Amino acid sequence: MAAENTMTAKVDEYRIELQLLNNEVDTGTDITLKGKLSCSPIADLSGTTLQIEDQDGALVESIELTEFDGETNETGECIVKTPHQPGAYTWLAVCPAHESAGISFEEVSTSFSFTVKPHSMRVVVWDTPLTIECGKQFSIKFGVKCSSECRPDAWVLAVSDHDGNELARTTLSDDPWPDTAALYHAEVELTAPDTVGLYAWEARAPATDLKIPHTQCATPFNVRAVATPECVLTVEAIDRENQTPVEGARVVVHPYRSFTDARGLAEVRVPKGEYKLFVSGKNYFPFRSDNEVKTDMKIRAELTVDRELTDADIYT
Repeated sequence: MAAENTMTAKVDEYRIELQLLNNEVDTGTDITLKGKLSCSPIADLSGTTLQIEDQDGALVESIELTEFDGETNETGECIVKTPHQPGAYTWLAVCPAHESAGISFEEVSTSFSFTVKPHSMRVVVWDTPLTIECGKQFSIKFGVKCSSECRPDAWVLAVSDHDGNELARTTLSDDPWPDTAALYHAEVELTAPDTVGLYAWEARAPATDLKIPHTQCATPFNVRAVATPECVLTVEAIDRENQTPVEGARVVVHPYRSFTDARGLAEVRVPKGEYKLFVSGKNYFPFRSDNEVKTDMKIRAELTVDRELTDADIYT
């Protein structure tokens, strides 16, 4: 009886490709693996399984070689979950020893590394009033978004003042802000400082007591406390040439701002004092007026059209 003829082949190339933008990924998210295997002598190894093992040697996933181009065997894409604990990881891709078409293949493996990081969080602030009277209540909207678009599990948001004192703590909504993918929000009632000034406050999303590790995030925002208004300053914006109202002109009496209506009028409530008034509109030269406001007053701002010079203008 003739002895069975079995050849021993050496696998001389084995590569796992991680289809990632970089080698840092969030905890508990997906990574895509794709394996390639070539050997000498060349052989079609379709149906052979590659095993993905974690840092402890536990089997994470098995990937089957499904494609052979005459030289190299390839797997399809395989999606696996990253660990939930942040850190640096080295896993193995293993091709176990096996026989195929009378050829004996030894076990081979290759390692690949990646870093798992906590999910990052971002805090956004909007609808902040330009000015708030000293000691008055006001509300601001806040939103928090996770880099992996996690849904909140009793996420909280805290607001602190310029001295680091916590002013408010609230739980974020279960549903995202309209037309956003994962911006979870809350509206917070606050009280302005009792003294006139510009204050730097902070909104932060604490990262403690979360099932999946997240980084704490904080965003500063300004609160401008002003004295109680005593006078109404009415501004009328007029087109100098046509003597018609200018709608939508921007009116600035620092730190107060407004826009003119269809009648070209804007009202700004201010404390008594000296102010520089600026009025600007699209395609108009800015208007400036220095005034001392002691009582209610009205200022007419005639705006000149900003246009290119004609030949006649140049010659004259």
